[in-house]
Amino acid sequence: MNTEKFILTIVGSFIAFCSFSQDKDSTFIAPSPLLNLKASYNSSLIYPGARLGVEFPVMQFNPNIKKRCGRTKKIVKDRLISVNIGWYHHPYYHDNLYLTGGWTMRRTRPNGFFTEFSPEIGLSRTFVGGTTYKVDNYGKVSIVKFAGYFYPLCSVGGGIGYDFSLIKSKPFLVFYKLNLITMYPYNSTLYMRPAMELGIICRTSGFHLLKMNP
Repeated sequence: MNTEKFILTIVGSFIAFCSFSQDKDSTFIAPSPLLNLKASYNSSLIYPGARLGVEFPVMQFNPNIKKRCGRTKKIVKDRLISVNIGWYHHPYYHDNLYLTGGWTMRRTRPNGFFTEFSPEIGLSRTFVGGTTYKVDNYGKVSIVKFAGYFYPLCSVGGGIGYDFSLIKSKPFLVFYKLNLITMYPYNSTLYMRPAMELGIICRTSGFHLLKMNP
């Protein structure tokens, strides 16, 4: 991904955010000035890792969805900006540390069950496994510390979870999420790797609890 494509991605994401329209039969709720804290087990295929992040609420509203039977279904839609740092360890290959920023779209049902989707962009830094040596023009061999590479990175992810604040008045959520990480250029090719998350989201003290409008 060159600089021009990177800039176009950011601009496109901003336009999508600005053009986001509110449902006709919905009630807008002012977002909290506080934030959510995230922690999860982050596994790339069978390789272990971890991920930490924060979510900044941007908007929340309660659209009323009419079913075919005539009944009205009430849900909560959240839009959040997220910043995350992730890591996984691939034995005998590399460790991958990556920082991303993204736009999270979360849809919560009255029973607390939710689904979400989040595109993200960021930067990856790999660390080559084992000892790496370098030979200069004079044939001198030296050890390279923290050998690895930087890569532009983007990912898309979707997941499910449960919000305990709706029914049990607890300020946390649990979730399972699958992300597809893409790095380029990686050895002159496109490198794609799935990553699984299983974690918890905690609302900071004083964060408002979601309430369905009557």
